[in-house]
Amino acid sequence: MAKSEQPMQAVQAVGYQGKSRNVLAGFNFFGQALPFINFIMFLLGWFTVPVEVLFRKNFGQRWLTGINFYAGLLVLVIFNVLQTLSSVFGSNTRTYSYGRYGQQQQVPDEPSLWDSFMNHSMFFILLAYILVGSYHFFKMWWGNRTNSAQHSFADGTSRFEPIAVYLMRLVNIIAVPVIRIYILLLPKEEQKRTNEIPPLTNEVTAFTNTIFEPLVLVILFFIFKGTTSTWLLISAAALTVYANWKEAAKLDRALDFRDIVIEAEDKIADRAAPQETSTSTLENLIMQQAANAIETKPEVAAQVKQQYPDLMSIIDEMNS
Repeated sequence: MAKSEQPMQAVQAVGYQGKSRNVLAGFNFFGQALPFINFIMFLLGWFTVPVEVLFRKNFGQRWLTGINFYAGLLVLVIFNVLQTLSSVFGSNTRTYSYGRYGQQQQVPDEPSLWDSFMNHSMFFILLAYILVGSYHFFKMWWGNRTNSAQHSFADGTSRFEPIAVYLMRLVNIIAVPVIRIYILLLPKEEQKRTNEIPPLTNEVTAFTNTIFEPLVLVILFFIFKGTTSTWLLISAAALTVYANWKEAAKLDRALDFRDIVIEAEDKIADRAAPQETSTSTLENLIMQQAANAIETKPEVAAQVKQQYPDLMSIIDEMNS
């Protein structure tokens, strides 16, 4: 590769870093063209708060804020009022005939214990939300006082992860035949990269947030009825959208690091070329970004040292 072409490729690599190629122009385009989409997404975000408060733990102080908590509280209060009105004006009655002339009188049915719970289920959910939410705020306060606080943007750890891991393993087992078929379609040199069948997914947190938690809400939707089932269905849709949105943002950061490693690996190949005698400023910037990413995470450094030993030697040389 000629020296004049290398700076241009480095400019393109840095220029496109962090930008995804999306032929539909992304969500921002539709949000600007159709303002009601932004409003719908704004409201859906409110529905995710009660679910996260009830389903997760270990929140960051800037994730579960007072404003977010009150937004979720408002949603539950509105649905609680709707359920109360539905219970009052939609009570079941039964007609009885009695007396000599067959006089009739409507007498309300005596609801069972389960029916009584169903008719006031939103109230119990609201009560649980307040109690569990108050504990979350206490735990964040305690972390600040004892210097053991979570990352301020921590979105919580799902309580269902110990259960979701079994469903994830089942999905991985079911996917093995499909993966084997696709492996046979790969070039021979690609097939030799590993002797094991890689799992379809091994990210328990991402699987739980994007699949298992919405699945729990859908199951509860079929168990409950009326106003509560409507709230559960909307919450399942909202949680699915926001969880996938959040995991996509995390993936972007991981891809940024992987791209830096690939660009640094290309730089190693260029250094080995006889015509290469100097390093451009942009290439130094790429190498410095890789060095910073590696130094901040020891586990990443160990993995990079194993897979890219030449890269680690260059970074050590830069640091010295």
